[in-house]
Amino acid sequence: MLRPSRIALIHAALLLFAVALVLRAADVQLVQGATWRARAQRQHFAAAVIPAPRGDIYDVRNVPVAVSREMVRVSIAPRELRNRATVAGALARLGIARQWIARATDVNRAWVTLPGSYLAGDAAALTAMRGVYATPVIQRVYSSRQAMRRVVGWVDASNAPMGGLELALDSLLRGRDGRAMVSRDSRGHRFESPGDSDVAPVRGDAVVLTINQELQEISEQALDDAVTRTGADGGDIVILDPKDGEIRAMASERQGVNFFGNPVVSEPFEPGSTLKPLVASQLLMDRLATPADVVNTENGTFRLDGRTITDEHKAARMSLADVIRFSSNIGIVKFSSRFTTAQEYQTFRDFGFGTPTGVAIPGEASGTLRPPKDWSSQSAASLVMGYEIAVTPLQLVAAYGAVANGGLLLQPAIIREIRAPDGSVVFHHERRVVRRVMTPDVAAQVRRMMMGVVEEGTGKEAALGQYTLAGKTGTARRTGAGGRYEAGAYTASFVGLFPADDPQYVIYVKMDRPRNSIFGAMVAAPVSKIVLQAAIAARNAALDRRELTAHEAPPGSMDSIGKSVAIAPADIGAGDPADSEPVSVLLSLPVPRSAARPASARVVPDVHGLTLRAAVRALHAAGFQVQPDGFGMASGTTPQAGAMAPSGTLVRLATTP
Repeated sequence: MLRPSRIALIHAALLLFAVALVLRAADVQLVQGATWRARAQRQHFAAAVIPAPRGDIYDVRNVPVAVSREMVRVSIAPRELRNRATVAGALARLGIARQWIARATDVNRAWVTLPGSYLAGDAAALTAMRGVYATPVIQRVYSSRQAMRRVVGWVDASNAPMGGLELALDSLLRGRDGRAMVSRDSRGHRFESPGDSDVAPVRGDAVVLTINQELQEISEQALDDAVTRTGADGGDIVILDPKDGEIRAMASERQGVNFFGNPVVSEPFEPGSTLKPLVASQLLMDRLATPADVVNTENGTFRLDGRTITDEHKAARMSLADVIRFSSNIGIVKFSSRFTTAQEYQTFRDFGFGTPTGVAIPGEASGTLRPPKDWSSQSAASLVMGYEIAVTPLQLVAAYGAVANGGLLLQPAIIREIRAPDGSVVFHHERRVVRRVMTPDVAAQVRRMMMGVVEEGTGKEAALGQYTLAGKTGTARRTGAGGRYEAGAYTASFVGLFPADDPQYVIYVKMDRPRNSIFGAMVAAPVSKIVLQAAIAARNAALDRRELTAHEAPPGSMDSIGKSVAIAPADIGAGDPADSEPVSVLLSLPVPRSAARPASARVVPDVHGLTLRAAVRALHAAGFQVQPDGFGMASGTTPQAGAMAPSGTLVRLATTP
């Protein structure tokens, strides 16, 4: 047997090695080729994310509320700089602190990222220099009016939404990020890569809200002042346009509590007497009563199924109009006894209670309206007095919108328009009718009864001398731990329709646990007056001034004067939470306004040197109406500072730019 020679073995080994190399090369190039190409791509190229600007948010007048600015973050490789002195000068012109300029030009450092972000145009000269690198970032800038922040929400440093409409509308606002390919050298430095693999970012849709910033700020300021003045735990104000269901303002305040969400839609409460006009509307609709129908109101004390129901305004008999005017618990209970259980339940259901309104605000609660099978023997009476039912402020305002607009319950809206990045309108709000809950004639009758509340009844503190106002007060006990009513804890509220005969606003004011006074007539009604006076004086508070002028109270309109008979508060029955106002009964006769008791005189405050907003607030707080002659700083008033003028006088405010 021949043995292979050494040279043959070597040749065979070399042949096998060559075959192995070929096989390995085939495996790497053909089988694993895609994997290795991807590794090479990652080593030599990188995809840089180009963030998409979030869509802008505007108020109802197209004034920006939240906008996105394209900025750059600047990083510097000091060892690559050609002229460190030139770079230092450019950094100084950009406003960079000296210590950061020193770091950025220190050759002992390999890489320095400067703090903050800068407008691309401002940093253009710097980023064009060798060794300076710019990374695009998006900065969210909000309106200087802090009143809008709780409604709009905010985003964190990475542009992630953290609450409010920023979170609720994130799918519309966030847009689509772009991508840019960059090449890297052996040291990791990045350079622009040629090719068409870049993907441009797509800006998010723009959103136009129904909120009016001017009115929102008026509401926030009035609420903040009221909470401080009354010692309340907090409160809410909602203003709705009843003609189209658009929300014009929604303010909330909670003392000592950092709260998230929006209590106007997320915190149901027992509304008390503010439900009585709605009950009256159904009595009129079902022809179970007329405004002139009278019931026995038992001189202020009535026993029903072992429960004592009391009135602050004691009378032997009251008409339905008087029941609303003086917030009679006994009267509304007796009138509502004409309902069947199904009719009463359906009344509250038809007004939208117990179901969410569907507004585009996160965290909306449905409230509580139990079906009749879960009622006790006292539930029917409790419901018409505003107990054993929980509603949100927005639900209540929407229900009163039907009283204001002639009987149509509308779905509330906070988004007026959505615009695509190219400016085209992809959505525009049109009023959405949920159902008709009363006829126009019944709505007009309810408004007239509510006008009596402001003119002669429990809501006189809300009266606006120049314009008519329809309203209803409420004072409801609050529940605490264990579902029991807390001693001395109340919700004071007022709902108003302004102006009364053709409302442009439905305004609702709610104060939680006020200390100085517990009654809606004394706590919430004056706040609504302050808001409305400021709105009338403001230039851009979503009022149709031509229509408003047509509804001014005529000079010969009637006021009521007469002897006031003080009545001591009645005892509250153990089973009957009180819900009425401590206002004297008026034995009144209508007389021409010229014969009525004149308004108390006030001193015109000195507002010289104040900003326009501060001056208007000071004059409103002193009890005057205001008409500024322009913008800028306050320079004087007519009448002059220190002069005596009746409350409600129009003060002309002179300004200097």
